[in-house]
Amino acid sequence: MNSSTLSLLLFTLSLILISHAPLPTLGKSLYESLCDEAKEYKASCLEVLKADPRIVGAKDNVELSKLILELGIKKGTDAQNYLKEVMKTNPSPAIKQCATTFYDGTVGSFKSSLGELNEDGLTANYDAKVAGDGPTTCDTALAAEKINNPSISALNKEILLISIVAFLATNNLPEDA
Repeated sequence: MNSSTLSLLLFTLSLILISHAPLPTLGKSLYESLCDEAKEYKASCLEVLKADPRIVGAKDNVELSKLILELGIKKGTDAQNYLKEVMKTNPSPAIKQCATTFYDGTVGSFKSSLGELNEDGLTANYDAKVAGDGPTTCDTALAAEKINNPSISALNKEILLISIVAFLATNNLPEDA
């Protein structure tokens, strides 16, 4: 094989490899591309995710998913602790359900999703999605008792957003993750 043939072969192989390399969309970071997928939640998604420099610097979808699920566990636990404090001054059945049953399920689903991340992407994806059931059901229970607490509503909205974003992130996992 002469040198020009070898050079052409190497050039062709390098083009093939480059064309198959994953590239961020138009120079966007992974988290920005993910927030684009969140459509009507894009602005809120960007605001929540860019607050964590580890998420901003995530190198792949597995790392991004892991960091978002960890954020969900932390924020969900913080929300649950806040609800337990509110329950001390307003022991309504709805707030008690939010603080215990609903947010136990939310935090548990985020933890389960994180645990399944490297074993079963489909289950991780499902668990990330159902983590949003707690805040949604909490809002419904509060409305049924005519409780209007903007702080609780804001927490529920944020946790639901993290669930949606975690669902989208785990939906982008490689099949062998």
